[in-house]
Amino acid sequence: MFGPFSVWSPEFRFPLSGDVQQDIDPVLAGTIKGIPAIETRVQRDVASYGTQLGKVLEALQALSRATWVELAEIDTLVDGVEAVKVECKQALRDHAEDALRKLKQADPEGFKAVVAENRPAPT
Repeated sequence: MFGPFSVWSPEFRFPLSGDVQQDIDPVLAGTIKGIPAIETRVQRDVASYGTQLGKVLEALQALSRATWVELAEIDTLVDGVEAVKVECKQALRDHAEDALRKLKQADPEGFKAVVAENRPAPT
């Protein structure tokens, strides 16, 4: 944003000094070995890379149990992924609880409406 004194205090950006972001879209990366249209649809319509890899890891663990062959690195990998999922879910819950507290304080009627809209239907 430019202000009246920005001439005297310009913002410089050197190479690799800004935000770092990685796009894992095979079509944009141009490095895909398969057919880009198929790869894109599989990722978009069927399963993300994480879901696909998760199924492979589940299969490897099942095979490991069935054949009594230890795959310690696979087990460690699965445990690490599960730990990250737990952390992310907890952070999401904490964020939601904080937002609901703020909404309740700022807009009690809005809070009641949100809670009512998201209440599970009786079974």
